[in-house]
Amino acid sequence: MMPPDLCQYWPRATAAQFHELLAEMPSLHNEMPSASVALRGRPRAISDRDRRAILRVASNSTLTANQIASAAGVITNVRNVQRLLHGVKHLSRKKVLKKPPLGEKHKKERLQFAEDHIAWKKKWRYVIFSDEKKFNLDGPDGYKYYYHDLRKDELILSRRQFGGGSVMCWAAIGFEGKTEIIFISGKINSQDNAAVHTANFVKDYFSERNIQILTWPARSPDLNIIENCWGKLARAVYLNGKQYNNVEQLKNAIQDKWNKLDQNYIKNLYETLPKRLIKVVKNRGGSTHY
Repeated sequence: MMPPDLCQYWPRATAAQFHELLAEMPSLHNEMPSASVALRGRPRAISDRDRRAILRVASNSTLTANQIASAAGVITNVRNVQRLLHGVKHLSRKKVLKKPPLGEKHKKERLQFAEDHIAWKKKWRYVIFSDEKKFNLDGPDGYKYYYHDLRKDELILSRRQFGGGSVMCWAAIGFEGKTEIIFISGKINSQDNAAVHTANFVKDYFSERNIQILTWPARSPDLNIIENCWGKLARAVYLNGKQYNNVEQLKNAIQDKWNKLDQNYIKNLYETLPKRLIKVVKNRGGSTHY
């Protein structure tokens, strides 16, 4: 196509004159857009500088993508930020782990327990695990996600055991079966050595019936495999963001999903107990990922 500035000369110029004019204005050729430049696509939505700012803020952050962009001082579409965060290899979207805080006393007790029982294998099949669980009408309690920087330690939310809830229930599991779900109005027994579980009348109840109690280290839900059952149950009860209008609806859902909990799943949890104790020993009594 003819450069627009030369069109006015073309009707009256000879070929030699045209080439002479073109030679006098060499910059025109360089300024003309080429096909290769036009096909390079849109410029990047986030600059390198903004990219670095976003990644600094996102590292081990519980902020949303929109909040991260705001904290980084970057103005862009939230989808651009989400694409950036999902495409970075050292960031992974994870749920914050909720674990009771462990003092030195707790770690020492956990380590001693692990060393005393690390040789147990099939013997675990004769142990019954029990615990209570709180369910809310509007969804599982305390789920929170963050952008985990794989170069850093995982975030762990220290919490105290218990709090208010819409429905409290209790159950127990064994290698060959599980109990029914029992719905309660207050705190009840579960032998994980939390303060509410160590009342004298509870100990007397078991003693009178010749039920042997396994001394359990306090603040050790990662060693109680029924916690995994509660997690699986909660995911089923609240599948696809399900919420409930009243307590009876929630109770019916809990009962239904508990009845459908596969016993093979529970048996597989029993097989993980030796590995859990090995992990406790390696961590010198510290928390595990279970």
